[in-house]
Amino acid sequence: MESNDIFYPEFDYPASHLSAFSLCIDVFIISLKNGEIVRFKPNEIAHFKEWLRRFNVRDIAVNDGISHTNKTANSSKPANGFFNLIKKRK
Repeated sequence: MESNDIFYPEFDYPASHLSAFSLCIDVFIISLKNGEIVRFKPNEIAHFKEWLRRFNVRDIAVNDGISHTNKTANSSKPANGFFNLIKKRK
């Protein structure tokens, strides 16, 4: 793999700085290892997602330990983890 492969076109961060991501409609919400949250809207969603997978960036929709068919909304519990970071940044 070439060193320029660590950067995705038009995305300012190298793969080594990425911790986790989530896809919301057509925008990626990405958690950096330094705690920052960034958003990115690539021209090719599938291509960018494959690039993230190639560098083992965690997809929170897959790696959260909860089957998607078993997820339920529970308003009595506070949100945890990745999306709590987004709330705190606002």
